[in-house]
Amino acid sequence: MSSEPDPRPSSSRPQSLADTERGIARYLFAISVLSGPDSDKVTTGELQEYLNVAPASATEMVAKLDERGLVEYEKYQGVQLTDRGGTLASAAAWRFCVVSTFFESVLDMTVADQTAFDIGYALPKDGVSRLRALVDSACLELCPTADDGSEPCVA
Repeated sequence: MSSEPDPRPSSSRPQSLADTERGIARYLFAISVLSGPDSDKVTTGELQEYLNVAPASATEMVAKLDERGLVEYEKYQGVQLTDRGGTLASAAAWRFCVVSTFFESVLDMTVADQTAFDIGYALPKDGVSRLRALVDSACLELCPTADDGSEPCVA
């Protein structure tokens, strides 16, 4: 990652999760899950498998994310999140965690990961915060802090 200013127009770069298309948020979240704490590069094959998409779809989306400055992608080497992509991925992960934990601890139900992601993405931020207030158990291992600096999802 270079320290030079990004020449891409800021209008093409999402500023918050609310400004981010669901598909983009889904890929950023997947990259963060697959890369783990080491920030290792993730291959498009790993993304394809995790997201259950066609190889061409994964490659196309990774190129789009790279163009928007959300990931750094080197063909045949893999992809990793930029700082901005990581911030958006953390916001998506926080929402995913709150929704998953709410279903498990309050409703005593397990919800599929894709469904939890979709609900977390669709709810307005204050809706997710209200769910968080109802959760009195520790979140799952994917739970970071919210993108607004609020507390981590841990009781």
